[in-house]
Amino acid sequence: MIEFQNERVVSFSLEYQDVYWEIGPTSDDIQEYQFYVQRSEAEAGPWIDIAGPLIDRYYLRDNSFPAISYNRTLFYRIKALHQATGKEIYSKVFDRDGEEPLLAAEIIRTEKVLFEEFVGRKCWLFPRRTFGQRCPSCYDEVLQKRTDESCPTCWGTTFSGGYHYPVAIWAQIDEPERTEQVTVEDHRTVMYYGLRCNPSPDIKPLDLIIDHKNRRFRVVSVSGTSHLGVTVRQEVKLVTIQRGSIEDKIPLQVNAADEALVPSRVFTNPQCLESAEEPLLPSILGPYGY
Repeated sequence: MIEFQNERVVSFSLEYQDVYWEIGPTSDDIQEYQFYVQRSEAEAGPWIDIAGPLIDRYYLRDNSFPAISYNRTLFYRIKALHQATGKEIYSKVFDRDGEEPLLAAEIIRTEKVLFEEFVGRKCWLFPRRTFGQRCPSCYDEVLQKRTDESCPTCWGTTFSGGYHYPVAIWAQIDEPERTEQVTVEDHRTVMYYGLRCNPSPDIKPLDLIIDHKNRRFRVVSVSGTSHLGVTVRQEVKLVTIQRGSIEDKIPLQVNAADEALVPSRVFTNPQCLESAEEPLLPSILGPYGY
């Protein structure tokens, strides 16, 4: 079985990105494998083939990528297909940023434990589509805009499907500052939330986030903390989606009975009678017979 290594994206041009990969030492015949380069704007997919089949080639110049916005990160992975058996092998997902340095990786790992076991809450990220097939139901090719703001085919994004596959994440959400927007024609309550989470999956403006209380948010802006140019934490500003919006109808298929929505390590209240019946910490003199 072959193994991928040293996958990377390198480019200093606005017109293309160069994708490289290598194969580790193996006893298999490399000529029996076909390689396909896949691309997505979401870490979890869906993936599309942009090149292949390639035989004994380990480089691709992607000159078809849509350079629409600096807020979007494109992800790549390589699929190897063994022609005789039909077995598929995939590389890891990689992007332009590349591998993080050791200290940054340790910071990410430590904060991942913090979010998943202490302060985080289960949320679902829906990455918004920004390219691909236009909505066949509401997009007008002549006017270059949507004709139905409540279209269930594109969910108001003008691209068929609207959003990519939802990704479960653990994140800490701060309580909002309550403000009122008053105009001559309208009076509404606007609530901005702050969210922090790990750098993966990548979050971009206009993505949709649903928390464990089924509150739905639109991403307004994304910033973060970095180490040596590598993001180690994302700081996200959210705004609540108004009730009755088309985003309220987007289905989230989750088995609530099996999902852990809060961290596993929650401290009990020492003043609670139930918890007071058992010692909170074992006695340090226990090994000595006391």
